[in-house]
Amino acid sequence: MPKVLLTKAQERQNRASRVLKICIMEQHTDQQQLAKQTGMPYGTLNKRINKPETCKLEELWRILDALNVPAEERAKILM
Repeated sequence: MPKVLLTKAQERQNRASRVLKICIMEQHTDQQQLAKQTGMPYGTLNKRINKPETCKLEELWRILDALNVPAEERAKILM
């Protein structure tokens, strides 16, 4: 089977989505509770987590603040 190479943008998107999902699990919460904490509709939050490239900076900050994500983890999302 041929190896599929991801673009740099796709790798970043996958990494950001993974980090957000791990942070949600570490906080022992789910996307519905997080949506309430951030004041975002569930559908919007779900899309932002699964397709982080659609996320506005203000939305990303609200999500990270609600999850109490430390600076080191925030840096992983932006790399």
